[in-house]
Amino acid sequence: MPLTLKDCAERLQTAGLRHHLDVEERVIRVVVVTSRYLNRRGEHLAIITIAVQDEGERVRLSIERAFDAGPDPAGACLLACGCAAATPFVAAEYDADFDNLRLVIEAVVPKRGFAAAVLASLVDRLVGAVEAWQVAFEATGDEGSGSPQTPISTGQAA
Repeated sequence: MPLTLKDCAERLQTAGLRHHLDVEERVIRVVVVTSRYLNRRGEHLAIITIAVQDEGERVRLSIERAFDAGPDPAGACLLACGCAAATPFVAAEYDADFDNLRLVIEAVVPKRGFAAAVLASLVDRLVGAVEAWQVAFEATGDEGSGSPQTPISTGQAA
C-alpha cells in the first residue's frame, strides 16, 4: 500500500509529534528540541524533513545542513561516515554545491504500511544520531576536521 504525505502526517499526529505539512514543497517538517545537538544557528533544535519517494514505496527522513563541513569538507565527510558506520539505519550525505552535510534515513514502506510507532521510531533514531554525532564533531575541536575513529554511542539498540 503506497504511503502518502497525508498518511505520514496522520501517523505523526497519532504519535503525538507536532509537525508542519508543506504541501507546496511536498514535505513534512518536524522540529525537535535537542539536549546536546546545536544546529548551525546555535539552537538546540533538529529540523527533520520527511518526504515520500518512489510513488509511496519509500520514506526519507533527513536533517539538512546538520553540521558545518568547515575548512576540510573531506575530513568532515570522513568523520560523518565513521559516525554512520556506528549508527544503524542512519547515513551521511554531503552536497558540496550547497555545503550541506545531512543525516538521512531511508526506509522501504512495507506492503501493510507504516504504523505511527514505526515513523516515530525513525524520528527518534535520527534525533539520537544527531545528538551522538554532535559529540563526535565536538571531539574534533573544530567541526569538519578530526579523526573518523571518534567513538560514539547512540544509546539505542540496533
